[in-house]
Amino acid sequence: MSRKIAIALLSAVVIAGGFSAAPASAAKISNGTACSKLNATTTVSGFKYKCAKNALVKNSKLTWLSAECITAISQWQSALKTQASVGNVSEQLTELDAQYEKAVAALASVTTAYDNARAQVTKTQASMNAATIASEKQSLATALSKLANAVLILSGSKSKLTTQVRDLESKKALLSSAPATFKASVQDAKASASLLCKKGY
Repeated sequence: MSRKIAIALLSAVVIAGGFSAAPASAAKISNGTACSKLNATTTVSGFKYKCAKNALVKNSKLTWLSAECITAISQWQSALKTQASVGNVSEQLTELDAQYEKAVAALASVTTAYDNARAQVTKTQASMNAATIASEKQSLATALSKLANAVLILSGSKSKLTTQVRDLESKKALLSSAPATFKASVQDAKASASLLCKKGY
């Protein structure tokens, strides 16, 4: 083998080795691999990584974290904030209970007045039909008109109060289940983050 050929082959080996060395070094980067520059980014085999502290780990140091890991941590932190924003559920339930009892009492009162007005309409209608004196008939017709108007007003009030009572019932149910619902959301989000931030991923 001539000297030129030997040198050419040696150069090819060195060059080939140079190209293979970079991916081998880059391949070492994964979740949990130490890094030194905060917010530095890199891409390995199509996966993006960022140099940051893992919020899932207490007293975390700078390590490479995948984009999926960072997104999952963000979702977990968001779930924690939402859970905290609910505040004191017992106090809110007490306030809702007071509103609910007031609405129920108002609905009962309006319902009674509505039923009475309808009964008066029926009674007045019968009296008017039985009346033979024109002035009496006219008087009963006027009373009937007022009663009919009262029935319409009471019917509208009853409908609104019924809707209000149902809305309050729904709010109470949602608020009562909120702590458990948000707790489950936080647990699910943390489980996902722990999976996606697993060292070596």
